[in-house]
Amino acid sequence: MSILLPSTQKFILKFRQRLMYYRDGFYIMPYIANSPKATLNSLESMPFIKNYPDQNMMSSNNPFFNGDFHYQELEEGLWLLVSNIKFKKNVSYDLIYDKSIPASYYTLSYYIHKNKIKSTPSLIDNKVNIDKSWILFKPGAKAINAHFAGSESIFLTINFSESWMEKNASSSDLFIDEKLKKWLKSEDECLILPELFNGSNHVSQPVLDSILFKGNKGVIDVLKLKIQSLELISFFIKKMKETGGNNRHYIPINQNRRKIIKAEKRICDAIFQDFPGVEDIASYVGMSQTKLKADFKNTYGKTLFKYYQYKQMETARNMLMKEPNLKITYIANVLGYANVSKFSSAFRNCFGYLPSEMNIESES
Repeated sequence: MSILLPSTQKFILKFRQRLMYYRDGFYIMPYIANSPKATLNSLESMPFIKNYPDQNMMSSNNPFFNGDFHYQELEEGLWLLVSNIKFKKNVSYDLIYDKSIPASYYTLSYYIHKNKIKSTPSLIDNKVNIDKSWILFKPGAKAINAHFAGSESIFLTINFSESWMEKNASSSDLFIDEKLKKWLKSEDECLILPELFNGSNHVSQPVLDSILFKGNKGVIDVLKLKIQSLELISFFIKKMKETGGNNRHYIPINQNRRKIIKAEKRICDAIFQDFPGVEDIASYVGMSQTKLKADFKNTYGKTLFKYYQYKQMETARNMLMKEPNLKITYIANVLGYANVSKFSSAFRNCFGYLPSEMNIESES
């Protein structure tokens, strides 16, 4: 029996990674996540994904999503993975691990989600909620992501092995941060930094440009891309030091993660309406109110209502950036504020200045 068990496990794992299933309102897509190479092999084995090895790219257009997945080994133990996906259905990724091979890679992921939100008849164009976050995972972490039909997502992921990190930690100050060391020694598998530093475009965009627009022959200057990726890691750790860790939030990594994401979507859909209420949201996602409030605040650093208020003010700021000539009264009204002074006060509490004082160029 013990001789047959490993082969049986292999068969079950191979079957499982090809099996999509439905749960909590999402089509769940499993893939092996022990290492970048294991992930690539897992994705390549799926019937609806086509690999273009000369370009270091995979592509797919299926009933669930449409997009590209780019990959590049920068040096031994250091990989860059970038995906650019448009979702046709609600899709969630389920990371699974092959116990017969080591899981020794850390994952630093910068993601940008674009979700259309329900607007009001008085608004001409559709509004989009843009969510930017950084997540750091330990090797073997049970990470769960969830994406809604009609949304677009860009994931920029840097994978580095434990041996690569140990080597660089001893030869440079790249990973010298006491709070980071404390987290590495903790039992927490991942941490999220929601919208911690949206001003990272100057280091993230060059990486995205280099790999998304590399052409038919793949990345020509791998050294340049490696330097850009190291600058991104360095920027991440530097910002962690500057913030003192105040914006770090730990996230649920079981199926409750999908429910928390559904709660966030429920709030964003109500930006131009009244706050749905904790009881309504808890019933919608299928969680107790107590568990929902605790997990949501751990994830996003705010209560459900405070997050709703923040998203309203963020929407107002984006509207002003796009159309600087919009009247403050109009923005307040479409967001449900009958009193302009209360809207302006809420805006200032969120960003530190009044909407009339907003500097469009610096915000952009």
